[in-house]
Amino acid sequence: MRQSSHHARPSRRLVCLGSLLLLLPSAGAVDFALNQQYPNGKPLVSSSFGVPGNNATFDYVVVGGGTAGLALSTRLSAVGLSVAVIEAGGFYETDNSNLSVVPAYATFFTGSDPTNFQPLVDWGISTTPQSGSANRSIHYARGKTLGGSSARNYYLYQRATVGSLQKWADDVEDQSYTWQNLLPYYKKAVYFTPPNETRYDINSSNPYDAAAFEPSGGPVQVSFSNAVDPLGTWFHRAFPKLGMPQLPGFSSGYLVGSGYALQTIDPVTAYRSSSEASYLQTALNNHSAPIVYKNTLAAKILFNGTTAIGVSALTQGTYGTPSVNFTLTARKEVILSAGAFQSPQLLMVSGIGNCTELAEFNISCRVSLPGVGKGLWVSTSTVLAFDEDLRLLLIRPPVLQDHPVVGTIHAVHVSTASAGVNNATLANELIQTYLQFASGPDSIFGPDYYGFEKLPEPYRSSLSNETLAQLATFPADWPEIEWLPNGAYNGYEHNKQTADPKDGKNYGTLLVALVAPLSRGTVTLNSADMWHLPNVDPAWYTAQADKELVLQAFKRSRAVWQVLVDLGVADPVEALPGPSVQTDEQIMQYIGEAMITGTGLYMSATASHVQCRDTDDLLPLVYHASGTNKMGCKNDSMAVVDSNAFVFGTKNLRVVDASAFPLLPPGHPQSTIYAFAEKIADQIVRGILTG
Repeated sequence: MRQSSHHARPSRRLVCLGSLLLLLPSAGAVDFALNQQYPNGKPLVSSSFGVPGNNATFDYVVVGGGTAGLALSTRLSAVGLSVAVIEAGGFYETDNSNLSVVPAYATFFTGSDPTNFQPLVDWGISTTPQSGSANRSIHYARGKTLGGSSARNYYLYQRATVGSLQKWADDVEDQSYTWQNLLPYYKKAVYFTPPNETRYDINSSNPYDAAAFEPSGGPVQVSFSNAVDPLGTWFHRAFPKLGMPQLPGFSSGYLVGSGYALQTIDPVTAYRSSSEASYLQTALNNHSAPIVYKNTLAAKILFNGTTAIGVSALTQGTYGTPSVNFTLTARKEVILSAGAFQSPQLLMVSGIGNCTELAEFNISCRVSLPGVGKGLWVSTSTVLAFDEDLRLLLIRPPVLQDHPVVGTIHAVHVSTASAGVNNATLANELIQTYLQFASGPDSIFGPDYYGFEKLPEPYRSSLSNETLAQLATFPADWPEIEWLPNGAYNGYEHNKQTADPKDGKNYGTLLVALVAPLSRGTVTLNSADMWHLPNVDPAWYTAQADKELVLQAFKRSRAVWQVLVDLGVADPVEALPGPSVQTDEQIMQYIGEAMITGTGLYMSATASHVQCRDTDDLLPLVYHASGTNKMGCKNDSMAVVDSNAFVFGTKNLRVVDASAFPLLPPGHPQSTIYAFAEKIADQIVRGILTG
């Protein structure tokens, strides 16, 4: 039987949070019943929501109802533990209309313009002004909603590689993080629906590895959804010609190659399957949910000495209504799952971090952990070490890590998102296809076909010896770049809904992401209070190696497009940046305009050196921040949590989210976040059951 959040699904007439969806006036994505619940002797679903202002005590208090927080908390509450979840947002299905539900609308409010955010579902975080870039700040999309960034992301489900997880296990001296040991938790989180092969034409096929999944997995839905993008089928032909053979998906521990990617989309409805739509809704329907305090901010961790005993919470009043403060006490543990920016911020405002920096905000230092929020990876060409076998190693403090992106654009001879932009009648037809059949272009996000590789020759020979040495420290199966085709005109990424020139042509963008980046950033305090957002400095492209790699990856992108031109699907004239951009300096100028980097960057280049000057434009991102509360060993002065996710120097305090990653594995991280949360939840439950 299909195991999913829709198992024992209530009738649509029972849905009460219902639909404010612009395109779905008669059906909502919130799938549980509130006041319309029929009397059945079970607690009302509404009893699963906490009342702000009332102090309460639980076994566990989880801060953050996002990707990790809801996975972890619902697993704990399912075995009878009392759990509170503190979440600053609400339900995205009602707070953001259908824009976080319908796959094709995922890019709304994810542009790099600092004003391109929606305050009910996004934190509105902008980076610190990037020096040398006209002091511009860049919007960094983060989910402020139940589901967190799993409600805002671009759906892709790709697992880490065998080698990257072995490195994780070795770095933290805990072999429970190897691929083989983490695989059961990857499987536990998701329910896999195989592709419908009848949807693939002679231009394409979609092999998959059924052994990578378990029939009992779930509740997160992963599928290839209900449509096949025509542009993706041409990349299916192009990537293997370029040395990226087709893989049976990206869920079996290897990524180098190409293939169709799974997406976190429910194939029955073509709705987003976030942690809220899966874990939380399943728990609500089963009357086993944690108590959720939505629209509530965790203001400070409360301690008895160095033992965490609860959280001071704040539910903000609006439009003149006063706020209310209250305390949620934890009998057993406080668990932070507030994400890569706010988890380190909450530790710092609670007195855990670099004591000197905390003193600047008159915060008493409870535990000295200088690695909290830190990670500017200074001058990677000089911060080097050798192990006992004289192999080159990079010294890696806890870091804010990310996967920056740049793209090139061509007109193409297949239908893309440009078609709907240019033709309102067609756009309405596609809406009806989605509403009636949960299919069509609106039911998927992008061309679905992706590629990973290490930078090949002849481009690799242009990298400096220092860059080659640094890239050689990554495991052999760790790709350096990811190719992300997009059936749309991305332009300069300021606002993805207004970029298309609307000239009647169909456009495709080929994005390239660095998945072995060497630049690192920081998260620091802006004040002593959680209601002031932290300072986020990603420091994109501050590492010389990244600048060299992106230059060569850009040149490689033109070779990819040439294959598509030869196949007859792409116009030979590049639309952006255009054929006039040829020299290294011109290419780096374009990259500087399309990608703002950590030093601020118009980047000019010679064959062996890249320099930075000012520019005014902005960066396309995939928003994979991690590593700001790095997992590590006790003798690592910059580690923040141990391999059980406990914060060093404290008791009963854990961090379970991407901030605890000791490294940012290749592949999109939501799969590993779910697996990490499942692993720690299982550890807690097993510990309780065994006494």
